[in-house]
Amino acid sequence: MPKMKIFNSLEKEAFDSPPVFNSVERKQFFSLPLLLKDSVADLRTPTNQVCFLAVAGYFKARRKFFARQFHQADIEYIAPQIDVSPADVHVGIYSKGTYARHQSIILSYFGCNPFDGPAKRFIASEIATLVRVQYRPKLVLMEVLQILTRQKIEIPSYNVLAGLIVTSINRHRSELSAIVEAGLSKKQRASLDALLEKEPDNGMSEGWRYRLTLLKRPFQSTRPIKRDHRRPRDCPLHGIRR
Repeated sequence: MPKMKIFNSLEKEAFDSPPVFNSVERKQFFSLPLLLKDSVADLRTPTNQVCFLAVAGYFKARRKFFARQFHQADIEYIAPQIDVSPADVHVGIYSKGTYARHQSIILSYFGCNPFDGPAKRFIASEIATLVRVQYRPKLVLMEVLQILTRQKIEIPSYNVLAGLIVTSINRHRSELSAIVEAGLSKKQRASLDALLEKEPDNGMSEGWRYRLTLLKRPFQSTRPIKRDHRRPRDCPLHGIRR
């Protein structure tokens, strides 16, 4: 069975990449409160200072972290605000440990919870409910993003969410199959299986067709329906000129 895809490659890349801001948005999301800028003063290097503010701005916009990815235009915008030269910022040396500490500070500031074990169990339960009533995976994913935002939970990567949704869909399919299997007799199963066998299409077309498709042939005519527009004599409008 082919692996289920919820987003196409372009949608997935956009989801897991930092937002691309225009000049107005850049000013909006990187003009951070004094409290966060005070935190920057405690950081030792220009790289850590600028990257911290960039990560905070991205999270403010999307409630999501982007695995130490940055747009150079954002680095060049942020650095002068804290009297740092963009040439002194080297995102390649921004370490995982420092990044993790910055994530914790940013989550706390915005009043959000990390996508940890309890959050994962919570959203898995929500997904299971959605799958039962809304089978289209993409709509399930979009609703999950809304739930995470309302609950102030960090939005994880596409692969994490897609994995949870696909697992839930497969589990739901298995449950439905088990219900059908338990409710059908051997005779009923044999009758259904027979509908999936192929037989000649009586010369109407080349090849063979499944019996299921031969159960009913709809009759469609292009002739208009003839309607009688005459008014009956007992109609209150009878006799009125048209």
